[in-house]
Amino acid sequence: MARFSPSEAAMEGFRLTREHPGVMLAWSAVYFGGILLIALAMMATLGPQFIALARKGQLFSSDPDAVASILANSWPAFLLVLVMTALLLSIIVAGVMRLVLRPDEHGFAHLRLGRDELRLTAANLICTVIYAAWAVVAVVLMAGAAQAGPVGGFVAAVLLLAVALWIGVRLSLLLPTVFVTGRISLSLAWEKTKGHFWPLLGMIVLAVIFYVMVYILFSIISFAIVELSGGEAAMQDIGRLSAMTAVAAMISLVLQLLLQVLQIVMIYGPFAFAHRAIERPEEAF
Repeated sequence: MARFSPSEAAMEGFRLTREHPGVMLAWSAVYFGGILLIALAMMATLGPQFIALARKGQLFSSDPDAVASILANSWPAFLLVLVMTALLLSIIVAGVMRLVLRPDEHGFAHLRLGRDELRLTAANLICTVIYAAWAVVAVVLMAGAAQAGPVGGFVAAVLLLAVALWIGVRLSLLLPTVFVTGRISLSLAWEKTKGHFWPLLGMIVLAVIFYVMVYILFSIISFAIVELSGGEAAMQDIGRLSAMTAVAAMISLVLQLLLQVLQIVMIYGPFAFAHRAIERPEEAF
């Protein structure tokens, strides 16, 4: 059975970032454009009444029944935003998979919009449905277990967390499997991870730790830039806006966009590495 190093797999995001810094910046620009399109779509479909409440800051201070009614009637908008968000994520994820699994395929910074991206979008939406269904089941079971007292609730929480973790790890190679095979198959992804639970779990834990470290570093840099330019108040007060604060605001925005892209790279890059190591163990990494 093919084995791989969890630590080496978890470092794949760092490797991709180090070897392709220009690609990361290009992906940040694409991500920014995608977020703008999603925001415009939301504004166009939510309706003028909801937008008026948002502009006045009355979403939480107005009549809750009125707000709930607007939201209930705006479910197509949220469905559209969900699909667009999944598509945007899948485009970046496909770029990550392409760099790791098909480095010879090009496009705009290894990004494309084709069948691979659409299949990944469908897979991401399926995962969302699975997570939502599991959350509902967990809430119902926790409510029943709470009747047995604190001990029963604690035991139920631990068991539910263990089952969720087990299912999540066993399906963790779904996206690279979909990308490589062109098939959306939960059973195939489940089979890929057979015998690799603990290495995959270790890889996931390390990848999350590495991302948290990067997040803290970016937060410190962003905070320092904001403070050197006059603080958050200077950025929010248009009357106090100077060239320095404008530059700081732009740098802070770029850092936040880059951080979002790095999150995708550092989380999904290891899965692509693990899939390649399991499928093609003869390759040197």
